Amino acid sequence: MNYKRVNWVEKIKGRFFNKVTMALCQNNFLTNLFHTTRHSERRCYARRHINFALSSTRHSERCEGATHVSMFDKNRRVAFTLAEVLITLGIIGVVAALTIPTLISNYNKRQTVTKLKQTYSILSQALTMAQVKEGDTSTWDIAGIYGTPTDDPNFNYAQTIKIFSSKYLIPYIKVSKDYGYKTLTGLNYDGIYMPVSNSIEGSSGSFGYIILLSNNVLIKNSIGTQCIEHNNDNTCQKREYRNIIFTVDINGFNSPNTMGKDVFLMHFDLTKKQFGFNHGTSNKSRNFYQSQCTTDDGSQLCGYLIYLDGWQIKEDYPWF
Repeated sequence: MNYKRVNWVEKIKGRFFNKVTMALCQNNFLTNLFHTTRHSERRCYARRHINFALSSTRHSERCEGATHVSMFDKNRRVAFTLAEVLITLGIIGVVAALTIPTLISNYNKRQTVTKLKQTYSILSQALTMAQVKEGDTSTWDIAGIYGTPTDDPNFNYAQTIKIFSSKYLIPYIKVSKDYGYKTLTGLNYDGIYMPVSNSIEGSSGSFGYIILLSNNVLIKNSIGTQCIEHNNDNTCQKREYRNIIFTVDINGFNSPNTMGKDVFLMHFDLTKKQFGFNHGTSNKSRNFYQSQCTTDDGSQLCGYLIYLDGWQIKEDYPWF
């Protein structure tokens, strides 16, 4: 009886030791703990070898000398709790909400400058080539428009801008689409929006020669006018034609179609043979153009501000 009891106790002790040994064989950290004593080190070393049974079950690892199959996968990894995952995602969301708008804004600014500078170069080179091939602007078929009253019955506005576009511009640039003499609104173009009031600028419905460049830049060629006589209430009484105006939308028909953001004005002075951004009164300070760019009426000067800043959109630029 006592002998059986001893065998039973030894049997329980043996099974317990086997289970502990299997766990230790699968966990190097706990195995290292056993190395603190010589006796435990020998016991663990005797059972730490693992036999892999070639069976279909995942849990087929045995520690040498063990009598029970381990119920744990050797590839088991510690995972995060649901709460920890949700907290981490929340932190990532907050950081993204704070940084992504700035990143998108900076990217759009760089794209704007790149497209604007590219278009400026395309038009400048085209007009230079036109002068080389067609001669001095004073000999062009459209010479003499500067100073012509807008009410002159002998002046054909439509024919003049058609001649300029088809003879002195289009042959020297890559045009994706030639829309001809039309209005922007007639091409399902929403209209040019003013940056402050968000109202539609008046020239959106006026006629001009419209082309789409190969880089998806939309350009409307028109003839600019200037008021030379005012009434007592400061309204314009008499206007005259001046320079060729290029209304440039750097992303074509895509929104926002806003002056100073994706729409800019350039002009070509036939008399002075000068091409550039519309800058109104010359010899003004940068602060003048920066302050003007923040208004509806002065937003047509925003392109010149970018040019003046060395083809950059600086921090104080009114990125509407």
